[in-house]
Formats: sequence, structure tokens, C-alpha cells
Amino acid sequence: MGMAAGQARLLTITQRLNDNELKAQSITRAKTRLADDTAAVGDEYIAALNKNQLKYSSYDAQGNVTYQKLTAALLTQYAPLKNQYVLVNSANQVLVGEEDSENFKNSDSLEEFLKNYDDDAKSWYTNLWYRMNGNDSSKSAASEQTWAILSDADMNSSKWIQYALENGIVTLEQAQYTQQDDVDNPVDKIEWKSVIYTSAADIVEDSDDSDVTKAEAEYNYALQQIQAKDKQYDNQLKQLDTEHSALETEYDSVKATVEKNVERSFKAFS
Repeated sequence: MGMAAGQARLLTITQRLNDNELKAQSITRAKTRLADDTAAVGDEYIAALNKNQLKYSSYDAQGNVTYQKLTAALLTQYAPLKNQYVLVNSANQVLVGEEDSENFKNSDSLEEFLKNYDDDAKSWYTNLWYRMNGNDSSKSAASEQTWAILSDADMNSSKWIQYALENGIVTLEQAQYTQQDDVDNPVDKIEWKSVIYTSAADIVEDSDDSDVTKAEAEYNYALQQIQAKDKQYDNQLKQLDTEHSALETEYDSVKATVEKNVERSFKAFS
């Protein structure tokens, strides 16, 4: 190999060594990002495990309790043996479902309103009428400002009610019996009292098995993807290291050859 060719080869090898080192640095940084990704995935998984689902507890006639994902419908619509709640927005309007809102709009009095419901539910809807209409059994014009419609989609969404309660978008009121002071006519009456949802007897917080299972599956999948990518990076680094060693060996060999050629040239002219 001539000196000119040797020098050109040294330059080529040097360039390849530099490229090799840059690639290795880039892959090392990518592996560091993978470590950050692993930590982030772990944090998301822990957050999912710690995320509790709001559930509604109800009892049957035998006193057996069941738990269901909380919805506005479960909380506010009539069923036997239930405490009566309403949801209230920031404008102090009670939120009612689409069917109840239509029944109210089409009724000029409490009597007309109650015709839409079974006899067993009339006490419940009497309470609702007065919360929507005020103290009058006849339709009040002011009642239009005291209630708002909650769509059927939101009424039956466990995600909506949990988000709305946890973020203060809505609050709870419970119908509670109080007794009048008139001892000659002690008639029970209803008052709507504000209740913090975390203190409501019918609402409990519990982990949701389906959400935990989903979070675990997502975590395992994400971790497998990260580990596969990390292994790929390790293989690339190993290949670059092998190539780097080969280039260094070749560089030393070419350099020695060039130096010998230079030495012979000096001897030839001395």
C-alpha cells in the first residue's frame, strides 16, 4: 500500500471510528430514556392501583348488601329502601334526568306530576317536586331557574359522576325527615340537607377489579416493549463495539504500514 493510499485509508477509518462512537453515544442516550420510560410506566401502574372506584351500596328486604359502580341514576332515581339524593350544580340547580324533566315541564301541579309515577314512588317524587318547584304545589314560574337537565348518557356514566363529585362540579343533597315544632300537629316533613359525598352512607370507595386487571395488562405490555427495545439497543452496542475494535486494529495496522513506508522513503533519500 502506497503512502497516499495509506493516508486515505487512515482518514476513512478515522471517519468510521467517529461515526461509530456517535452511534454508540446516541444509543446510550436512548437506553437512558428507556429507563425514564420504565419509571413512568411504573408510576402510571401504581396510580391505577391506587385509584378507587366510587360504588353505590344498596340493601334488599333481607338486609343483604350489593355494590355497583356509582352512577347518577343509581343515586337519584327511585327504588325501594333507598335514601333519596339529588345532585346540585354550581348554580344551585338540581340535576334531573330527561324523563323526570319532561314530566315536570308537562305538569302544572304536584298532582299532575305524581300521575306519572307508581303509588310506591309518590313520596319520593313529591320530595323532588318541592326541590324543583319550591314550597308551592302549583307550578311556579321561578322553578325554571331551580333545576337543569342531566342527559341520559351522563346519568348512567360511572366515570362522569366520579369526576363530577371528586372535582366539585356537583354536590349532594339528601332528603331528611325533620319534625315540626307544632306539638298539636306533629307532622313529619322533608328538608334537603347538603352532604359531602365521602360521608354519604350509600357511597363507598373500592378498587375496581376490572380496572386493576386492565392496568396490569397495560403495564406488562409496556414493560415488554421497553425490554425488547432495550435488548435491541444492547445488540446494537455490542455490534458497534465489535466493529470499533476491528477498526482500531485495522487503523493500527495501516498506520504501522504508512510509518514503515515513510521510514523507507527517508532511508532512500539519505
